[in-house]
Amino acid sequence: MDANAFDARLRRLVRRIEAHSPDIPRPADLPVPEGLDVAASGFEAGATVQAQLEAIVRWYRPVLEIADDRFLLSDPDTADGDLRFVDPNSAASDRLLSTLEDNRHRIDPRIRSVGRIELRNNSRFPTMVGTGWILDSELGADIVVTNAHVAREFAERGGEGFAFRPGVPDFSQRQAAVIDFREELRDGPAREFPVTEIVWLSENLQPDMAILRVAVTAGTDRIAGPIPLRTAPVAPDDLLAVIGYPGSGNGYDPEPFRKVFGSLLMRKRLSPGYFEAAVAGDITYDCSTLPGSSGSVVLDIRTGEAVGLHHSGAAFDTNFAVSAPGIRAVIANRPWRLETAARTLPPLQDDGAVTSTSPAVATTGGGSLDLVVPLRISISLGDPASTTATSIQSVTGWEAAEAAAARVRTHLAGLSDVLKVQADRLFRGGMLTEDFGVVVSVMPGARADTLGLPPRLSGVEIVTEPATAETIVETRLGLSTESFTGRVAGYRRDLSDPRFELGPVTDRMRITLHVSPEAGWPVLKGFLEDDRYEQLTIGIYHMTAPHVVATLQDAASRRRPRRRIDMTIDRQKGDHATRPDDIGSGTKANDVPERETIAALEGILGDRFRWAPAAIGFQKLFPWSYHIKVAVWTDRLRGNRQEDKAFWLSSGNWQSSNVAPVGTGPGHEVTRDEVRDYNREWVAVVEHPGLAATFRHHLEQDLKDNAAAALSEAVTAGPDDLLVPEEQFERVPTLAEFRAFPPLVLDEEVTVQPLLTPDNYPEVLLGLIGEARHRIWIENQSIRPSTDVTRTPAHFLALLNAVRAKQEAGVEVRMIFREGFGQERDTLRRLRELGFPVGPDHVRFFDKCHTKGIVVDDDAVVLGSQNWTGGGTGPNRDASLLIRHPRAAAYFAEIFDYDWTHLARNRIARESLAARPVLTVPAGAESPPPPGYRRISVAEFLGET
Repeated sequence: MDANAFDARLRRLVRRIEAHSPDIPRPADLPVPEGLDVAASGFEAGATVQAQLEAIVRWYRPVLEIADDRFLLSDPDTADGDLRFVDPNSAASDRLLSTLEDNRHRIDPRIRSVGRIELRNNSRFPTMVGTGWILDSELGADIVVTNAHVAREFAERGGEGFAFRPGVPDFSQRQAAVIDFREELRDGPAREFPVTEIVWLSENLQPDMAILRVAVTAGTDRIAGPIPLRTAPVAPDDLLAVIGYPGSGNGYDPEPFRKVFGSLLMRKRLSPGYFEAAVAGDITYDCSTLPGSSGSVVLDIRTGEAVGLHHSGAAFDTNFAVSAPGIRAVIANRPWRLETAARTLPPLQDDGAVTSTSPAVATTGGGSLDLVVPLRISISLGDPASTTATSIQSVTGWEAAEAAAARVRTHLAGLSDVLKVQADRLFRGGMLTEDFGVVVSVMPGARADTLGLPPRLSGVEIVTEPATAETIVETRLGLSTESFTGRVAGYRRDLSDPRFELGPVTDRMRITLHVSPEAGWPVLKGFLEDDRYEQLTIGIYHMTAPHVVATLQDAASRRRPRRRIDMTIDRQKGDHATRPDDIGSGTKANDVPERETIAALEGILGDRFRWAPAAIGFQKLFPWSYHIKVAVWTDRLRGNRQEDKAFWLSSGNWQSSNVAPVGTGPGHEVTRDEVRDYNREWVAVVEHPGLAATFRHHLEQDLKDNAAAALSEAVTAGPDDLLVPEEQFERVPTLAEFRAFPPLVLDEEVTVQPLLTPDNYPEVLLGLIGEARHRIWIENQSIRPSTDVTRTPAHFLALLNAVRAKQEAGVEVRMIFREGFGQERDTLRRLRELGFPVGPDHVRFFDKCHTKGIVVDDDAVVLGSQNWTGGGTGPNRDASLLIRHPRAAAYFAEIFDYDWTHLARNRIARESLAARPVLTVPAGAESPPPPGYRRISVAEFLGET
């Protein structure tokens, strides 16, 4: 290119830059602007117009440091004196930086999902080889996307898939890779997650894209969430940001690069700039990048969505990225599936060794016993006619099964459809046995016949099962169902304060005890329509049922001029998700988005409606969920006095699945067909000023604390939805006998104690269990020890151990819990591991159980919202009541026995490995699910809603 052509090219580029940054100097016509720091800007004294043009093209976009997962707008105070960029175009950048700050709540949460790819046993790249980020796709949150040209430095095609290359210089060992999501301006503890699989990389760099699978956990740390892909087109005025690890000047004079990128290279940086064009599957943009930025995410700062995968840049020109539609096309085509669909592993050879098992004992038709130890010894049993032809299965111990499992893990290493291999108890005929084997958990839709597994290995049986919902969520989506194993997170409450005291109250009170689905809505409707009171204080997990919402809005519009509503609600998915609420299918097909209800209440009540989203997440007030379901009526009397009147407390949310819209007509008798698809809930309405005041004080403090947290913590989109095949949904059994239970109204002296988590629930429950003399009946949506029982939180383990000790002492213990998506298998196995008998006389389950109740002896019952999990019994926000009254206990004992006899079962359903796969919904997708699939939330998949 001759000098004139090059000059013309530079002028075109500067005009393009000027369109986004009109305040930059125009050196083609003007001298160097007055006051410009020549050395800092890259201009040289007396520079030619061409040199000025080059400097503008090269240096006109800033690069920002990142520390503690936040981008920095001010100069950091660094001990090493790292130089900072002095912007020659400050007027343009001031507006740009102001826009970044306005959108910080969308940008900062994505920073944790971008990491530096580091290699082991590769001397060519001793520090890093490129950047990668967690991709939101049907593959799950443990998938990192980077460039193919980056991955080729350590990956190669191997057989029918991909493998790590031999090391450099140690060719005897293959390379390994980790992705470190830290490596920021300030040194801190690394967040290194091993790359476990090279899923795919493109041929001929078309597109320049590779997909890696990484470990979900690293020590006690868990991988961050995925960055969703943008679906809307990118516009020329869209402000973007490249987040990655710029590495070197690629041969240019290093000093000018120090002015832009600082002296610490290969650290996480944010580089803002503007979108330019879409070209042949790529997008172009004018951010400042360097080698090492390859694989960076290109983020739309106003939505927090990925618009591209950065792969290259041209000096004095532009940057290129694989566009979000291009990434999505790769995900949709799933080229790695084409390569592995026909892949069949070679058979795992059985070495023929016999494990140390209990002898296999079997009676033969000839009246003799065969003992296989492995030498066969035949013993005559006498009269063949009197012999019972019964077989007693051999029992394999855990040690032998674990030894076989280790070999199976090695054989299956690297297969993405194999989620877990473990030694565990086996099911036979739908019942859990004491026989251990190798249990291989695979993604639904995987083919067991391609795994090369024999039926037995060293005498140990091998079974292949569809992975449970919890396993899929943990391993594929990177979400921990028990990510916090302590008792409290950021929540603190002084229970010595009289407002918050949680001791038992014995007094005359009116209590309406009832159950859903038959009576839940009639009682709640009457509670919400009460015109006598002015203030309603609510703490709720979900609120979407159209009949509840309409009644609540009507209550807000009633004649009392001072009526007000205060509410704290779990909005952890927020409004950034495509489908932010657990609605849209099944009984919730017509439910209303919560944001619409909140907006309507704001319109009706104005400043008499206060609400706050719960602060959910790591190191926030509540680590997993704000799961409470309580509403309190208060009369606001003249003279600014308050008199609390009554409260509603339930195991169920204000969603249609929990509050069935039935039973409100005059003289209406609920039928089986009306309620069969709705959840079982235990509910109470209590009219007592003191207890109502206790709950109001706690809920008002929740509102205050969560509102304060919302000022500094953005509500970010939680995990998006799943597509689950219809065949995985359980069906409600046909009832031989249907019975609807009317409410029980007590109006007499009763003892009631509020139970809140994280405050007093485990301690009070331990005391109650210790009192049990003849029965403990537990009906709870989730009775779920941690998958690794040794990691079950101490407060929850103490409750389980207390119940087991009572059972061993002769107290009758029965448990009902909720099944679904294979969860019952793991629950039965974990309970058995803790020493509980799990036969049909002890444990049963049914799929509409959403209750969280306990009946102890003949005089005590607990009802409320605490699931029996590590989170539900400890750090989540939940509420229950301990009611001591014989009629209350008898009422719920009768309902428990009905559910036990007519709804629950113990034999697990037969499952087919031919089921179609569970898929995650691509970010932004609003199209209906494919035929034979339902779209549900992760929470519903886990049975939490």
